[in-house]
Amino acid sequence: MKGKAVLILVLTGLLAILVVQNSRLAPVRLYFWSLYMPLFLLVLGVFAVGLVVGFLLAKVEKGRRRTGEAVEAAVPPGSSRSGGS
Repeated sequence: MKGKAVLILVLTGLLAILVVQNSRLAPVRLYFWSLYMPLFLLVLGVFAVGLVVGFLLAKVEKGRRRTGEAVEAAVPPGSSRSGGS
């Protein structure tokens, strides 16, 4: 438990440093849309989007592997999956 508390304190400290050192406004432009936001929010937002995309891709890959295993199990041993000669 003590190690977990130390890890949380270290990560909180690093987050505080990130916020203090990157508090200036940064422009975000997409075609005709423009927005100014603190740089640390932009960094955290991009990180969060990356986490979500990675999680979704992992779920899709896991589903593909599971489907592939089901197809492998349905094909009798010694026969070809492609159905050719």
